[in-house]
Amino acid sequence: MSKDAEAGAKKYYGSISATGTLTFEQICSSVSAYSTASPGDVKLVLDGLVYVASEALLRGEVVQFGELGNFQLKMSSVGTDEAESYNASMFSHPRIIYRPSSRLKTAIANVSVEKWPVVTTTNSSSSGNTDEVPDEL
Repeated sequence: MSKDAEAGAKKYYGSISATGTLTFEQICSSVSAYSTASPGDVKLVLDGLVYVASEALLRGEVVQFGELGNFQLKMSSVGTDEAESYNASMFSHPRIIYRPSSRLKTAIANVSVEKWPVVTTTNSSSSGNTDEVPDEL
C-alpha cells in the first residue's frame, strides 16, 4: 500500500485474520458443558433471547445483554427545511449498534499479536498449484 508513503515507496499494514469460526451449535454445546442445561435447552433459550431482543429493538429500546453489552437500533434520515414537511419515510438504513460491556473491553485490552511469515507462491506447472496467495503480514 502507498497511503502516507513517499512517492514510489510502499508501506505495509497489519491485518487481523480469523483463525476459525465458533458456530452456534458449538456455542450451545460449550455453554451446556458449564451448566446442567442440554445443548438443545441452550439453543432454545438463545433463540428466545434473539426473538425478545428483536422485538425490543423494534420498540426503540436499548437491549442490555449483561456482560455481553448493549444493542440499539439506529437509522439514518434525510433532512427537511420545515418540520411540517418531514415524514417517517425519510428514515433509511436501519442498523444495530453494539456497545461491548466494560468486561469485554477489559478482556481484549491486553491482546497480543504476532507477525506471521509472508507466504508467496509461484505459478509453476510442475507444482500443479495455480492458486495465488497474496502477501500478508
